[in-house]
Amino acid sequence: MISRLLSILALAALTQASPPATDLKTPKGYAAAFDAETLPTSVQIYTCAAGKWTGPDPDALVSGAGLIIHHYKGPTWEATDGSIVHGSNAKRFTAPKSGAIDWLELDASGGTGKFAGVRFIHRIKTAGGIAPAVACDQAHAGLQTRVPYIATYVFYVPR
Repeated sequence: MISRLLSILALAALTQASPPATDLKTPKGYAAAFDAETLPTSVQIYTCAAGKWTGPDPDALVSGAGLIIHHYKGPTWEATDGSIVHGSNAKRFTAPKSGAIDWLELDASGGTGKFAGVRFIHRIKTAGGIAPAVACDQAHAGLQTRVPYIATYVFYVPR
């Protein structure tokens, strides 16, 4: 009985909805250093593996702070001037638009150049980028799908 109850509680925790995007706020003690917008070629990459779509992994070009920035798996943002920053510990927020990938708050580390001092990154104002609607079954095993998306990334530094 107890093991069944624990299984139900674990399942409930896994299926809880993300908080709404309106709950995503500027981190206390931080200010936006700059925003960057995805360019039209940006995609989220999903892979069909073990019966489910994994990812997404970004392959995006982002423009901001006078730079073109490549955003890729990690997640990592690497600018044309050599500036780089890494994100981790993503907190998800349900996008306000139907069919849009979640908004995110990420911890940031390793910031150099224009990204020096960046401690948080938000992904907001999303459209597209959600997992494919087709089933991830044996017929699709190993398939990679590139789903177009747009988003704004906001890079935060301490005040």
